[in-house]
Amino acid sequence: AYVQQFDTLWASLSVHDHLVYAMDLYQPGLDAKARAAAVARLISEVGLEESRHTRAGNEFQRGLSGGNKRRLSIAVALAKQPSILFLDEPTSGVDSASAVMIMSFLARMAASSDLAAVCTIHQPPASVFAGFDNAMILSMGRVAYFGKAAAMGTYFASIDAPPPAGTNLAEFVLDLVNKDFADVDGVERTRCRYTKW
Repeated sequence: AYVQQFDTLWASLSVHDHLVYAMDLYQPGLDAKARAAAVARLISEVGLEESRHTRAGNEFQRGLSGGNKRRLSIAVALAKQPSILFLDEPTSGVDSASAVMIMSFLARMAASSDLAAVCTIHQPPASVFAGFDNAMILSMGRVAYFGKAAAMGTYFASIDAPPPAGTNLAEFVLDLVNKDFADVDGVERTRCRYTKW
């Protein structure tokens, strides 16, 4: 399943309505009782119990907050029961507390449902990055690092680019491999010394 960067929800439909339609579409074999249980479970899992009857809304109609729209988009994707969930910028447009909540939810869902969650995130705060199992850092169209997120600092230290103590590792590495902020030759050396940990 795929969750787009920008939520594509029906402004006039409530959280409950979205998920009923999603279940009808993606799991048509469910009887009414099983469908109602699945909808209630998804609403609970994404933390939208208090907003179950709130419309998604848009710029003309009041509705869900940005963070809750993001949760609803994820719930609609989860209605497909995917084995892999791709999310494009799942934390963009939400505050830092919502970003941490969304990523924590995805980590729990991945662990409990045998689900692989693959996210593109341009600037993860340290609290979000700490929840990653693996990380792939791209630079100028090529891989600069791919491996365990927890080992990323050790890897960059091994190629003479140690992160300063107390720094946000994700920010440090993204600055290191970005040709707009670092010497192009240094970025090129970083990209060429890619290894899988």
